[in-house]
Amino acid sequence: MKCGRSVYRKSGFTLIELLVVIAIIALLIGILLPALGEARKSGRITICTANMKQLGVATQSYTADYQDRLYAFTISAATANLLTFQDLRDQAAGGGLEAHAAQAVDIIRRRTGRDNFDQVNGWIPDVLYTHLVLQDYLASRLPEKLVVCPEDRNRNLWQTDPVGFANGIFIPSPNPLSPRWPYSSTYEHGYYHYAPDRCDNGPGVTQAGAHNLYQFLNPTNVQDPGSFLGRRRISQVMFTSQKAQMYDIQCRHRGKVQFYYGYQDAVVPILFYDASVNMKRTGPALDPLVNGVREPVDANPGWAPEAPFTPFALNVNYTPDTWETPIRNGGTSASFPGFYRWTRGGLRGIDFGGREFVLTR
Repeated sequence: MKCGRSVYRKSGFTLIELLVVIAIIALLIGILLPALGEARKSGRITICTANMKQLGVATQSYTADYQDRLYAFTISAATANLLTFQDLRDQAAGGGLEAHAAQAVDIIRRRTGRDNFDQVNGWIPDVLYTHLVLQDYLASRLPEKLVVCPEDRNRNLWQTDPVGFANGIFIPSPNPLSPRWPYSSTYEHGYYHYAPDRCDNGPGVTQAGAHNLYQFLNPTNVQDPGSFLGRRRISQVMFTSQKAQMYDIQCRHRGKVQFYYGYQDAVVPILFYDASVNMKRTGPALDPLVNGVREPVDANPGWAPEAPFTPFALNVNYTPDTWETPIRNGGTSASFPGFYRWTRGGLRGIDFGGREFVLTR
């Protein structure tokens, strides 16, 4: 009598089945990754515009508390005693620009706890650090993510270790290296937020040789050149929903490569003086005024504040540092109209959605 034997086979995938499963997984990953990437990108845009919205709401609150004044550096030699630190009070006694530099450092010291942060001489903080005044008003702890776009990789990195930044541990970094950079902002102010609308008949600010260089013109020889800064009021803004308050000078949310805001296809977040935030396209530069008018496009080209009656825009020479986005054609510099950086008419002017303000003599 023969005994039957049962044969047991181990279950499992064949090589072909395994390859099919791997191919299916790879296909699903290929389908899902772009969608996930777009979701992350949308999330970063949302954070960026939400940051600017908070700054816009804080601006409205500040102007309500300070009798219509826009936030700006306001310490002078006469009010130097308002500063916390004696060495900064001594510095502020030197005049308007030194007083503003002392006020900026005073804010950094108090809001970081770095009482040994060195005072800075020969610095005009109004140009790129006016946001510090608003952060001080909000009692923020510095550095703060609120003033930095999630796509601004360098500033986000610098914020992680401001002391290490000052010691040169991050590459790339601005040249020359300054310890104040980790407290800088992605979002730049229009210059009329703190400076006069024009400087042909009095002191004011205009562009210098490169995008990050500026000069103060003083045709009337005002003794204290800093005394004319920080005196603007929100009631001077005539078109609050069409006048840019803050903006990013780099296009960070369009495509895989970041580039300068002056290119025609650049789309950047812009905070307007009514506290609204919109992604706006820069658009093409226009020819000079024709018959005294200019048809509106995405962004008006702006003007030269030292020559307000000329129809031409003030050109900005973008000469990027190693940490900034490069020129598209691989060059070292490119020239663009100033657009909302130099609004025609200053606070009274229009950047989007209407014709430029035209001065008549």
